[in-house]
Amino acid sequence: MHKTLTILSIFFLTITISSCTRLKESSVEYYEEYFDTYITLRVWDNKIYDNNDKLWKGAENIMQNIQNTFKRTAPDNNEDPSELYLLNQSAGSTNPVQVSDELFDLIKTGINFAKDTEGRFDPTVGALVDLWGITGEVVEKERPENSKITEMLALVDYNLIKLNEENKSVMLPKKGMVIDLGAIAKGYAADKLAEYFYDKGIEHALLNLGGNIYAIGERYEKGADGTTNWIIGIRTPLVGSLDQIGQVSVRNKTVVTSGTYERYIYDPVEEKRYHHILDTTTGFPVDNNLLSVTIISESSTTADALSTAVFAMGLDKGLDFVEYYDDVEAIFVYWDNNGDMKIKKSSGADSLYHFKEKK
Repeated sequence: MHKTLTILSIFFLTITISSCTRLKESSVEYYEEYFDTYITLRVWDNKIYDNNDKLWKGAENIMQNIQNTFKRTAPDNNEDPSELYLLNQSAGSTNPVQVSDELFDLIKTGINFAKDTEGRFDPTVGALVDLWGITGEVVEKERPENSKITEMLALVDYNLIKLNEENKSVMLPKKGMVIDLGAIAKGYAADKLAEYFYDKGIEHALLNLGGNIYAIGERYEKGADGTTNWIIGIRTPLVGSLDQIGQVSVRNKTVVTSGTYERYIYDPVEEKRYHHILDTTTGFPVDNNLLSVTIISESSTTADALSTAVFAMGLDKGLDFVEYYDDVEAIFVYWDNNGDMKIKKSSGADSLYHFKEKK
C-alpha cells in the first residue's frame, strides 16, 4: 500500500474548516487500489503524528486487512489473492467455501440490505460491473451488447447465495457469479477506522474515503459563526464541477454521496454517457433523473449501501424508504421536468443537520 505524509485541502466532498490555532494537525494520505481512490485521514491533536507512528500504523493495518479480505479483482503480481476473489473463483461449485467471520458478516449484511431494498442493492452485481467496466478512469468505448447484458443479468440474484452460519461458509451455485461488495465496503472501512480512532481517544478527526466522509467528534475550534460542528459541503453533481450545492452540519456522523458525475464511460457511437450505478432489474445504468443522493447517518456502512439503493429507487420511492430508517437522512439532487436542477430532502435534514443550500 502506497503511503505518503501530506495535507489535503480539497476532497471529493469539500470540507469547510478553519485554520488551527490550539491543536496540531496531522494527516496521512493512502492510495488504495481496491477503492481506486485516495484515502485521507486527518487528526487534530496535541502532537503531530508522522507516518511511522503507531496511530497511523494501526490505521494502515485496518486498510490492509480490508484489502486482503474484500478486494474483488485479480491480485497484482506481488500480491496474494483476497478472500473474496478466491470465493468468487469457486462459483459454480457445489462445495461451500469457509471464509473469515469478517467476510461472512459483510456478505450477510449485504444480503440483508438486498432484502430490505428489494434487490436495488445486490451484492451479486459483480458480473454486470465487470461487463460494463466502468472504473475511476473515464474512457470512450461502446457499451456492452444487449445480449451480453441479459446474460450477465441472469447471474445477479442475492437469493442464490447459500450461507451456513455454523461453519461460516458461502456457496455461489452459478458459474460466473461474482459477489461485489464495493458499494458497501468503503463504508465498512470508514466505520472500522472511526471505531479505531475513537478507541485511541482521538476527539477531532475527518476521515475521507473517496468521498465517504466520517466526522469524528466536533471541530477542533469554533467556526466563525460559533458552531462546533463540522461543515461538510455537498458537491454540485455535474461532470467537472467542484462547486458546492449545499452544506450540512454534523458531528460523529458520516456523509456519503452516490452520483452520476464521476465514474462513467462515453459511447462515441451512441454519443451517450453511461454512469456506474447499475439497475439490477435492467442491467443498464439507472435512468431516473437523479443526479446524486447524499445519506447522513451514524453508520457509514448503512449510508454507503443506502446511497446506492435509494438512488436506484428514484426520488419518490427513495425518499419514502429513507423515512423508515431511524438516524438516516437524505438529500436528493435531480432534474425536474423543466430541466432545472432541484433539491429535495428527507424530513429531518434541515432540523438535525441544518442543510443550507448554496446559491
